Amino acid sequence: MAGQQGSGHSHKAHNKQSNKSFKSKHATKSNLRDQAKGRTHRPSVKDPASKAARQASQKVQAKHLKVNRKHHAKQVLDKKRSLLDDQRGLFAGKNRNGDRVQRVVAVVPMTEDVSSLATVELLAEATGGELSGVEGYRSLDVPKFHNQSLRFLLLPPASRTSSLFPILDAAAVADFVIIALSSEEEVDAQGETVLRCLTGLGVGGANGGVLGVVKDLPGGNPTLASSTRLSLQSFLTHFFPSVDRIHCVSSTPSASSASTSAMAEDATPAATPSSEATLIVRALCEKTPKGLRWRESRPRVLAERVAWEKTADEEPAAQAPQQDAPKGFEGEETGTLVVEGVGWGDFKVSKILLAPPARPSKRNAAAPSETMSVDGAASTSAPYDPLSLPDDDADSLASTNLPDDDDFGMDEQTWPTEEEMASAPAAIAARERQEMPPPARPGTTPKLKKVAKGTSAYQAAWILDDDEDDEEIAEDDEDDEAMKADGGAQDADEEDEEETEFIDTAADETASVSARPFADLTPEQEQAQLQEYLSQRAARRNAQNLDDIDFPDEVDTPLHTAASERFARYRGLKSFRTSRWDPYEELPRDYGRCFMLEDWRGMGRKLERRQAEEGAEAGTRVIVHLAGVPRRVVEEHNPLHPFALFGLLKHEHKYSIMHFTVQRNTENSDTVRSKDPLVLQQGFRRFVINPIFSQHTMRNGGKGSNNVHKFERFLRHGINASIATAYLPITFGNSPSLLLRVPTTSPDDEHASPDQGIHLIGTGALLSSDATRITAKRVILTGHPFKVHKKTATIRYLFFNRDDVEYFKPVQLRTKGGRIGHIREALGTHGYFKAGFDGPISQLDTICLTLYKRCFPKWGRVWDGRPLPIVSKEDVQQHALTAAADGADGAEGEVAME
Repeated sequence: MAGQQGSGHSHKAHNKQSNKSFKSKHATKSNLRDQAKGRTHRPSVKDPASKAARQASQKVQAKHLKVNRKHHAKQVLDKKRSLLDDQRGLFAGKNRNGDRVQRVVAVVPMTEDVSSLATVELLAEATGGELSGVEGYRSLDVPKFHNQSLRFLLLPPASRTSSLFPILDAAAVADFVIIALSSEEEVDAQGETVLRCLTGLGVGGANGGVLGVVKDLPGGNPTLASSTRLSLQSFLTHFFPSVDRIHCVSSTPSASSASTSAMAEDATPAATPSSEATLIVRALCEKTPKGLRWRESRPRVLAERVAWEKTADEEPAAQAPQQDAPKGFEGEETGTLVVEGVGWGDFKVSKILLAPPARPSKRNAAAPSETMSVDGAASTSAPYDPLSLPDDDADSLASTNLPDDDDFGMDEQTWPTEEEMASAPAAIAARERQEMPPPARPGTTPKLKKVAKGTSAYQAAWILDDDEDDEEIAEDDEDDEAMKADGGAQDADEEDEEETEFIDTAADETASVSARPFADLTPEQEQAQLQEYLSQRAARRNAQNLDDIDFPDEVDTPLHTAASERFARYRGLKSFRTSRWDPYEELPRDYGRCFMLEDWRGMGRKLERRQAEEGAEAGTRVIVHLAGVPRRVVEEHNPLHPFALFGLLKHEHKYSIMHFTVQRNTENSDTVRSKDPLVLQQGFRRFVINPIFSQHTMRNGGKGSNNVHKFERFLRHGINASIATAYLPITFGNSPSLLLRVPTTSPDDEHASPDQGIHLIGTGALLSSDATRITAKRVILTGHPFKVHKKTATIRYLFFNRDDVEYFKPVQLRTKGGRIGHIREALGTHGYFKAGFDGPISQLDTICLTLYKRCFPKWGRVWDGRPLPIVSKEDVQQHALTAAADGADGAEGEVAME
């Protein structure tokens, strides 16, 4: 029994661990991975987990069926063949005129010792063809290469300042671009600018439409010739990676053949100059030009002849100005009802006629045709049927909208009184007799200006009124300079001793200027003073740029002006990223002149599809008549430069708010401020703009949370692009953008500076047309902690009077250490106040109050090629303010500028 008791005894283990069971209703990813053991799981139709899985499996099975794969591959192949046939078909047969469609080739010589005409003549000599044409272009028929026809645009050397825009115009309409290099002279800075501009327009990218040509490699030394060729190839590949070879065309066969045979990596037999020239012509004739995406959606015309003529119903010029001045020219493709004359503006098409063949055959030699005389008068024996005429759906030339005066405060203006209306005829008669006007009515005397002591009336006359919205940026800089000239933010009692005086500029301006004898300076003295002024302005701008880098957006509070008045147009935001800002609040009048688009991108795609279905057949020679063209367009046109027309899509003549990205050119170190006058090359269009720059927000399609973006005073270098905003005609599509700074004087001016070249500021692309995008300028007022007790501090130097403290009390404070606070109460009458923060602050911390104001650009216009003004209104204000602060006495030649 004892044995039974011993066998029945058991000891309970108290240290046994019992884990919770795994309650997941499905297998884990690691379990499934372990079970698969590297096998790929394929869904099965026979055993689906659910209805959705069954449908997905059926789609996968149908996609991977062999017959479906064959059909899909055939569809892709047919699509590629159709696209290739469309591209080749334009140059394969003949057009409606019975001519071969010419391939347009732009020849760009990079140095002065290279001639575009000589290069084309060597190409024609190698193929045995004959050149024909007039100055500016040459035509070459190549029967042995698929009976193709080439049209060469002869361009001036790229080293000249005046050659940049003709080269860009030619590249915009050309199918191929030949870069003619020299083996003796290097490409200068202006030539590199031309190459960078061509790259910015997309020339020579994926389309591979750039060919490199060099003339006369060094002879007698094969090693030197080979190294020269490789050096030129490396230089050109830096700008155009698709260029894999530099071809040599020369009249000395020994140099080129020796250099070619000396190249170790070239496995082909030695090529003679004539054979390399033949290879170039063969590539031009057989290669299919892919074109540029931004120009393929618009018709374009390259003019052969340009003439100006009067209309039949036009009155004599002595009685009425010439209103209708059609201009007819022949081209190669089609035009639309509103076209852009590159560099001249927008014109309306009156009619498009079918042009006669360029070289009529013997069969059609006796057929009637329409020709144009030298003076532009057309003689027609049998008129052709028009290909296109304006209809009711044609776009008009109305570029701006008519703003509603009620929306911009015009309803607050009073109508003239009966007394003013009655005295108007007498005032007009007195003005015609050059008599003095009657005494001014009470309350209408000229206002007085507050200037520094020692400022003469002549200097005060240059200080302009800052009552416009487009001068707001200059106001901040002027106040900063004035405060720096006064000695900065010092004690208020010391600053009260500064004396000011009031000058009646309207009464003393004429007397002071007329009493001072004016002496004309010699051209050398004027040029020296101008260069001195420009150097001083550049130094001042560089100093402002460096100051903005070290202390971004920080502005000193004005000492003698209330901050509530100085920053009356600013507002405080709790969060710049999320706070709501009404985009239609306090808009300038220019906003009412613009057309607003709800869906800019969708409308552009719709209009591009419609444009592709309409118009004349591509490659047709036409005669386009334009209405309302000034005679100076033909008179000022240089026949050596190409004259091109681009058809505009509907609404592209109307102005709107356009935004485009800008990436600074790393080779340019100029200081670029917002609202600086610049030239914008937007695809094939050119404008003069004064853009404002802002940060590029990548979230939410570039809009962010509230579509509010920080204003940038300067366009800086870096990996991040900026956004430029300007009032411009609408352009659909992501066309490339080039920002250029052109010379302030004509290149032909004898007093022009040697560095007066065209500088590429930056490149980018069109972003959008969004009227609700807000560009907010930030201003940071800084103060100093006078006394600190844990989370409470007494702040000074942020304001200088008690009223400003009460005015800005709702605005949130922050410190550079990351603390957030608010104004509690004002202390005394000198701007001291007590503030509370969300944590302890340091005595060395800086208190910041951030304010924002919406900025707007200036109105843009089409650039006519003339030099931009040297001195702007902001420069005059800055110069006068600096001279007044320094106590200048207004000596002759210092502020007498135009």
